[in-house]
Amino acid sequence: MNSRLQAKTERTPTMQYKNFDIFVIAFPRPDGHWFASGEVQKNAAGGIEIIQQFSGPFKAVNETQAKLAVIRDAKMKIDAMLAELA
Repeated sequence: MNSRLQAKTERTPTMQYKNFDIFVIAFPRPDGHWFASGEVQKNAAGGIEIIQQFSGPFKAVNETQAKLAVIRDAKMKIDAMLAELA
């Protein structure tokens, strides 16, 4: 009998921007600061496209500031990509 369970991983984006889902992960550092980085994904004709290590890493004094740095950077990179396509 096979006792392995098949699990589906669900992810919720931190935010959506211009049809891109931005995912941010942040964790505390031993020095009391926070570290954050992010990736983006977009539904495309060929399926879901994921760009890993899209933004960051950023170090900040708290979780919110670290995440905001990733989001600002991701938005600028998305805008730059879309400008190149235009």
